[in-house]
Amino acid sequence: MAERTANEIEAIKAIIAAHHAWLRRRGGRRADLSFRDLSGLPLDRVNLTGAKLAGANLVGARLARADLTQADLFGADLETANLTAATLTGADLRGANLHRATLTDANLRGADFRGGALMDNPDSGNSEPSRSGARRMDGVTRLTEAKMERSILAGANFTGCDLSGADLNDADLTGAELTSAVLVGTDFWGATLDGVTFNGTTIDQATLDRTYLPFEVGAGAIVQPTYKTMTAAEFLEAVAAHERWVDSQGADGRHLDLDLVSVTGVDLNGRTLAGARLRRCRLIGARLAKAGLDMADLSYCDLTGADLTEAVLRGTNLRRTALSRAVLVRADARPAALSGDRQWPANFDGATLTGADLRDARMGAAVLRSATLTNARLDGSGITLPEAAAPPPPPKPQERRKQKRYVRPSLIVQTDRGTHPTRNWSIGGLCLQAPGQTFRQGEMVTARVAMEGREDLSATAQFVILHTNQGRGQVSVRFHQYSDELKQFLKAAFLEHQKLEG
Repeated sequence: MAERTANEIEAIKAIIAAHHAWLRRRGGRRADLSFRDLSGLPLDRVNLTGAKLAGANLVGARLARADLTQADLFGADLETANLTAATLTGADLRGANLHRATLTDANLRGADFRGGALMDNPDSGNSEPSRSGARRMDGVTRLTEAKMERSILAGANFTGCDLSGADLNDADLTGAELTSAVLVGTDFWGATLDGVTFNGTTIDQATLDRTYLPFEVGAGAIVQPTYKTMTAAEFLEAVAAHERWVDSQGADGRHLDLDLVSVTGVDLNGRTLAGARLRRCRLIGARLAKAGLDMADLSYCDLTGADLTEAVLRGTNLRRTALSRAVLVRADARPAALSGDRQWPANFDGATLTGADLRDARMGAAVLRSATLTNARLDGSGITLPEAAAPPPPPKPQERRKQKRYVRPSLIVQTDRGTHPTRNWSIGGLCLQAPGQTFRQGEMVTARVAMEGREDLSATAQFVILHTNQGRGQVSVRFHQYSDELKQFLKAAFLEHQKLEG
């Protein structure tokens, strides 16, 4: 983030103040912050409805609960920005970069995420960049690894958008357009997908296996990723250059950085791949015994059947990587030691380890959230199944989300099987935290629902189990009937939510 002068900060404040006056029809002027450096600024709750922010640098900006309704964010850089609970209905986000942005609980209904690029137009007679089919870089809108849990994306246009690794748990994508979008390693658990348009949409097999589509899709609607094929000799040459880069601390050779590359059965036994970046690659049957993969990024790769015996996986990123039938006997997945006594754990979040051999692997400190371990051999691995159990195939959802979901206040649900806090709730139902419980889809349950910290606010409720996820320890339910007592309780909970959210 560039250092800004006091005058620059005051100029930005003045533009925003004038915009607020313009919104109230009390003079002022519509904000034009196009191409401004707003990186890292605290803009929580700011009202920039309809503002011009094309090409703005908003990297790391704090925009929680901001109102960006119909804002022009064409080509804006929002990498790692915090947009929690922000409103972006109808916003123009074509060509924007939202890599690792936080959009949890955000409202993006009808937002436009299609491709687009800003470039200089020599015929325009001015220096302002124009919007054109000609592109600077590739013009793809990026939501890679964005956090979009419970976000409202109904009617949004994601044509050509890259959503690789995005978290869309419990999101509402009703009627969204996903033509030519890339969904490699994307998590749709609990998402509403009614009316979504798939047309040439790229989805890898591992994502398809864990995603339930509530309708039939036609031929060509969903396609597998297109990989660039490399010969074993070409790949090994790139590995040798990477080893020189590691040994010389960057003075010689070249960092190994590949995406969507396919190499079959390559022999990498004992080779050094520390710090390599091999995202979304297809390395089926790779031989990686005793290979050094510390701090390497292998997220969303297909390593089905790979041999990782005694491989060094300290701090390695294997997020949502396909490792079915892989051999990780005696693999070292302890945290990597960083400067300042920091520890960086190996990441197996959402990885598929079905039938994998993990005997005597040092996995105890690895991140295994939502990992699938069906039929995996775990003797001596340090893995405890209650925290890393494999989720069952997703059942057909019966809910149709009509209400917004809330996290606060937390509700407490008392059933005959114990006490369960809510992960989120709405007027229509609840998502319970219930690890190790045996609720069944379609089961009718009677419970007492209370507000955390408010024993005086409670109600008896009957609900139907919609679907469960044992790996996450979560159960989604729908209220079956609404008594006057339950209606009053939900009204009180909603009022408490408004109070907490300000």
